[in-house]
Amino acid sequence: MKCYMGKVRKLQRAAWLAARNVTATAPVVGMAEGPAVSLTSHGRRIATVHLAIESIAAGTVLPSRLILWLDDADAVANPTPGLRRLVRRGLELRATRGYRPHTKYYPYVQSRRTHDVPLVTADDDLMYPREWLERLMAVHADDPTTNTAHRSREVTFAGSVLAPYASWPAVRRGPASPRNLATGTWGHAMTPAMLDALRDRHDDFMRLSPAADDVWLHRVAVETRTAAKVTGAFTHRDFLHLPDGGQTLASANVDGEGNDRQIAAAWPDAVLDAVRASPTPPNTTA
Repeated sequence: MKCYMGKVRKLQRAAWLAARNVTATAPVVGMAEGPAVSLTSHGRRIATVHLAIESIAAGTVLPSRLILWLDDADAVANPTPGLRRLVRRGLELRATRGYRPHTKYYPYVQSRRTHDVPLVTADDDLMYPREWLERLMAVHADDPTTNTAHRSREVTFAGSVLAPYASWPAVRRGPASPRNLATGTWGHAMTPAMLDALRDRHDDFMRLSPAADDVWLHRVAVETRTAAKVTGAFTHRDFLHLPDGGQTLASANVDGEGNDRQIAAAWPDAVLDAVRASPTPPNTTA
């Protein structure tokens, strides 16, 4: 029964967003000083990404910019009807070279000489709760010098070496810490200082961590002393998945130990030492 009710909630939410996409005329962006929101999509997910974007546009707080990056030139030149309607309301639909999961943020950081507002990343297969951006930025405002995430994993060690990534516990709420590896699926707000650093490192991630953007982002966050605080604002129940658009990276990166291999390649000793020296965050896991 619980599984059935979950499917009903997803279908009802998707239907509401589809109807809103057809009828809404309100802008999808707000005041200029607010954060930018950036995401990417590919393959058959492009057919439903307008629903994820519509859920952000239905939020209680709107971003200053809302950008969808696609590495499919035809999809940009001939967008789906849902995306065309969003473009008329302020969505920026941009063509880019593909950088795998890093495409959600990397073309944005390279598009600006300096960064003045935070960037929030989003995923293309979720329907976001209405207060998603409002709650993220409310906690971010408490300390705008560090990043903010709705969820993270606690980097843990087995003796002097890293424990396997799959064993790292989820952190639902807690202060900023190098021990918090922000998991961007629920939203990750990054400071302008972090964005400038990502810009200056160019595409080194393609050699070190091509399929694990969270791993690369955590390295840069530790190096720039902007590692995330965690809001504790939502649970899994609040984030509804869109219909299956293909395999995600989770099975390869977590279950298949892909993250462990990319952490070994991407995190230098200085990053590991900084994390190891940080106190374990308060017990706020759930």
